[in-house]
Amino acid sequence: MNTSLMRELTLLQTREFVRDRRYFYFALIFPLGMMGLFLGMALLFPGEPDPEFSLRGIVVPMAIFMALTSVGFMATAAPLAAMRSKGTLRLLGTTPVSRAQVILSHMPARLGLVLAQVAAMLAVGVAVGAAELSAVPALFGVSLLGLAMFGALGYLMGGLLATPDVAANVSTLVQLAALFLSGFVFPLDLLPDPAAQVLRYLPTTFFADLMATQLPGGEAVHPVWLSVTVVLATTAVCILLAVRTFRWDQGEAG
Repeated sequence: MNTSLMRELTLLQTREFVRDRRYFYFALIFPLGMMGLFLGMALLFPGEPDPEFSLRGIVVPMAIFMALTSVGFMATAAPLAAMRSKGTLRLLGTTPVSRAQVILSHMPARLGLVLAQVAAMLAVGVAVGAAELSAVPALFGVSLLGLAMFGALGYLMGGLLATPDVAANVSTLVQLAALFLSGFVFPLDLLPDPAAQVLRYLPTTFFADLMATQLPGGEAVHPVWLSVTVVLATTAVCILLAVRTFRWDQGEAG
């Protein structure tokens, strides 16, 4: 692999990402804004401590979840689709740059943004008592696993979807589904049993299960080792599919 080429391509992709007001600022501001909103509610209306559920205790993991999915989906799939619709990817396809190099050079800026967000969220959470200091290493590790899986899925979508609007809409739907149908916000037991049984075995639910182990009174549905295995396996499959199905232009079959 040409390191000089990769360095220049990575710098180019990073500049384009930071300059992209639509997707960069959404991924930057939305999770932090939602964290501030729910943290403010938890601090203003603390209520009685509940060992089974605590709004303050769920704020940081939920904010991290939104940060991971915002960057993994909206800030990854839509910009890639925009590059395709503008013909940028088609131009890159005429150069020695490979599909894998395009994806790899696209990652560092997103990784840096998520790492900064997660670090800030954990620091604020510990400072205001919304997160235990002892849970910080585990939450950070789980966040890296989640970023790998959601990012890989985002690259898969971005490599296939034709326009940024379609990619943005699909990203929003997938993000909301991942948040509300993984048992992270609402217990799956509230759903009809057949639906709950199916949802329990989605990769996003396994990731939410890992996050749940860090919540006050949180209990994992699956063993931790199984959840980690499923998340890593899903990441590997999505990366392989993302590289194989990546399209340089809208008319390309694959």
